Amino acid sequence: MSSAGEGGIAAIGAALDNPQDAPTMAEAGDHTADLEQRERPPFPPGCPVTPLGIASGLDGSQVCFYLDVNGQLVGLEAGHRHGKNSLIALFGRASDWLEANFPQYSKPVYEGTGKARRMVRPSQIVGFDQAEASRALIEECSNRGIFDPAGKMRGPGAHRQRGGGMVLHCGDKLMASEHDVTTGKFKRWTWRDPGRHEDNVYTAKSPIPRPWHEPVEPEAARKFLVSLLGTWNWKRKTLDPRLVLGAIGASLIGGWLPWRPNIIVTGSRGTGKSTLNGENGVLDQLLGAGQFRTDNTSAAAIRSSLLNSTVPVMLDELEAEVDSRRVIEVIETARVSSSGGKITRSSAEQKTKEFTLRSVFWMSMINPPPLKPQDRSRLAICELKKLPKDAKPLVLADWNLPQLGRKLQRRMLDQLFRLEATKAKFHAGLQAAGHDARACDQFGWLLACADALIFDRNGAADDEEVQHWADHCRPERMAEISNEDSDDMLCLSHLMTQEVQARGGDERVTLGTWIGGGVRYAMAPLLPSDERPGDENADRRLQELGLKIVNAKWNPAANKGQGGWGTAAYNHEEPGFLAVSASHNAVKRLFAPTTWQEGNHMRALGRCENAIESVAAVKFRYSTQRAVLVPLYLVLDEDELPNASQKKAHAAWFAAWAEEYGQEG
Repeated sequence: MSSAGEGGIAAIGAALDNPQDAPTMAEAGDHTADLEQRERPPFPPGCPVTPLGIASGLDGSQVCFYLDVNGQLVGLEAGHRHGKNSLIALFGRASDWLEANFPQYSKPVYEGTGKARRMVRPSQIVGFDQAEASRALIEECSNRGIFDPAGKMRGPGAHRQRGGGMVLHCGDKLMASEHDVTTGKFKRWTWRDPGRHEDNVYTAKSPIPRPWHEPVEPEAARKFLVSLLGTWNWKRKTLDPRLVLGAIGASLIGGWLPWRPNIIVTGSRGTGKSTLNGENGVLDQLLGAGQFRTDNTSAAAIRSSLLNSTVPVMLDELEAEVDSRRVIEVIETARVSSSGGKITRSSAEQKTKEFTLRSVFWMSMINPPPLKPQDRSRLAICELKKLPKDAKPLVLADWNLPQLGRKLQRRMLDQLFRLEATKAKFHAGLQAAGHDARACDQFGWLLACADALIFDRNGAADDEEVQHWADHCRPERMAEISNEDSDDMLCLSHLMTQEVQARGGDERVTLGTWIGGGVRYAMAPLLPSDERPGDENADRRLQELGLKIVNAKWNPAANKGQGGWGTAAYNHEEPGFLAVSASHNAVKRLFAPTTWQEGNHMRALGRCENAIESVAAVKFRYSTQRAVLVPLYLVLDEDELPNASQKKAHAAWFAAWAEEYGQEG
């Protein structure tokens, strides 16, 4: 052994022979700063409740959100809602998990005293430690971050995933599509429990019918189309049952579709509307619990009942009454649902609630209410005629409709891979036939969904099929399209058909009558006033209502040399316009109460063909006001107009003005 090693051993021996007391680091009762953050134990694994996150309110409240043991969304206030009973309700049948991870022990029981004292019963688990359990749950919600339920909650029905996949929420189970991570190609369907999926939360609900358990041949849908839907006496015998079949397919996956087509079935009594869409009718049995069905309802009731569900909304006997506002509100709700829009409402407690609507709406009625253009463009209107007197009653029990509904849904899922490409082809065909983009969406999806039900294809529908149905859907054949007026023309029509009265004893006439009389009077300026046709008082009466027949006059020096429109007294040898005041009290009364009130008539009339918007200074009797100028050829019939105000002459005048002053016509 080296001398160095021997010295070290000697030093250790000397230290052992002469021990010294350790230095005092702190006296009892001293306080020191704990500079290191103490770590909390991790949240226990296997929790049957899912903490989602936390949200704070301006009033200081902090709400923790969970999916309870049944998969339902629960919000518990952090300050006073995490008591023992609240936690037991949250965990329900799995509350033993709380005892296993946050046990509360009883005190041990002893007998005897002194040396004879002994334990007769050790500590036992007698429940769970509510303070520790609530602390762990609140901390876990905080660790998961801010959670806002708005826009993330998803109820029963179909939902679109990122990349175009689908989650079909069947209430107690989810059926989700799986796709290749590189190509995005569909691989298979998988079942899973409700809960978090991607960025959304699927809450558990009552079960709804699930798709058929195996692939289904298209013959079932073809037979249903021809032998059942075809038995009704449709006005468009070939097209209407096809559109109804497409609407059924769309209803089964409505929340997944980028656009949801809505449908009205109309007809007088005795046409079979209730057999189709009534309680225990064809659609009711097909959809079962996978629908929201009601007869007499309101838009608010629909929103609060659907919440985040995308099941179809079935409305039977939704009749337009004298006051049709309730029905119109329902149709406006259907319009929002078509594009998947969000509706926000405030409660009595001043808390906002957001509704996302993605359901297909079915409505059956005798007469649809007056529809706005934006509502009509989102509807297929299928009309039923009276059934023949010898028509045999349908025996719906022979069809096993609940099972058929599940099979049709399986058809839609198995054809999902080609649905968007099929719609794109129908969209192009309808566009070539003369439809606008909205109608192409509406009827394109109906035709695409019908095609998916009755054909097995590896891709989109073939050109011949698309051309065939595009021809059936030509705009002039479609009441939904051919009867549609634009908002600007509806506004103008409303104005022209307002009834007015010159004096108390005079007969009431429309404004259009006064305008026609004023134009005829101006067309014969050389005749004595008592021999001139028309109405010599029309111009004065119109001006008192904020209206005036004028010519448009371009002033190149106006607006600091940029030019601007003004007006001149009406000369029938130049194109005529009807000037409509922006703010005249009489004009306000003419448009109240309509969607064109409060000055909105200016925007609507400004969209009329060749209208001149916002002319700064037009004199109406004794006041000068801003106005919009509407060409007379839109106001009066062709045979009532002088040559200069005919549409072709007006267009030529506008083109000459644009060329002379370098303006855009």
